[in-house]
Amino acid sequence: MKHKYVTYPAIFKPLHDDVYFVSFPDVKSAVTEGHGLEDAFKMASDALATMLYDEKRLPTMTNPADLKVEKGSFVALVTADLTQAADNFEKTIRKNVTVPYNIAKKAEDMHLNFSKVLTDALKEKLNYQN
Repeated sequence: MKHKYVTYPAIFKPLHDDVYFVSFPDVKSAVTEGHGLEDAFKMASDALATMLYDEKRLPTMTNPADLKVEKGSFVALVTADLTQAADNFEKTIRKNVTVPYNIAKKAEDMHLNFSKVLTDALKEKLNYQN
């Protein structure tokens, strides 16, 4: 299988104790941090892939030379394997379900994630292994 790769400029901003905050000007939702540069680059690639693996239209890449950054920060190109990211995620669909009011109320009071609870229950019922 041929893999699909993307490359975008990322801004690495040192925070404290060798921790870097990483953001992508072209992919606003892709933000992360890493402990040390090696970890920051790995986390940046993962964040980029997670945000773009199922996008039909990819954002245009800004020329890294055009980016202005704060003192101490720097710009670096980060590559992500979108094919590998897609393989890591199971496609989901939206389902509308009806549950008794008292159960729904108690679950909401406990801040339960209905999708996760239903998914876990279905996996158990179906003896589903992923």
